Amino acid sequence: MPQIEVKYEELHAEYLGLDARGIPMSVRERYEKALGELRARLRQQAYARRLGEILLEMNAIDRNTLTRPQAEQAAEGAGLLLGEILVRRGWANSDAIGRGVERQAAGLS
Repeated sequence: MPQIEVKYEELHAEYLGLDARGIPMSVRERYEKALGELRARLRQQAYARRLGEILLEMNAIDRNTLTRPQAEQAAEGAGLLLGEILVRRGWANSDAIGRGVERQAAGLS
């Protein structure tokens, strides 16, 4: 997995762990800013295939499930990444998203 994806995953996991224990607002803001910057960098990556397509081929989600987070993304603008929405809503598990991101980053189908 390329460095930016690894950095994002590590920071996100650290943030979720702290959030579960209750973190001060200043720390929360620092993490949210860093995660936002990494999301922006990930969006700028030129991947041969979109994550949604890969997840469909992996049978991790179905087409109907894919349209729901895409609609959320369109409504939010530059909000959460597709995988984040799928996991938060319980529509996919984080392991499947991780495998899909690895395939995407490696240029595999």
